[in-house]
Amino acid sequence: MHCDDKRTLFVLKQGIEETWGLLKKSDFTDEVLIKKLNEEIKEYFEYKSASQ
Repeated sequence: MHCDDKRTLFVLKQGIEETWGLLKKSDFTDEVLIKKLNEEIKEYFEYKSASQ
């Protein structure tokens, strides 16, 4: 895996963690954040599988 790929995955992971934190603060009631988290996770795994 190239260092740019690692950096991209790191940034995507940070986005997931940030959204997760906001979702926890909303007591998991914010549907927009739930959808955003879902998309971020999909993007993370798609990028991860494509870069291997």
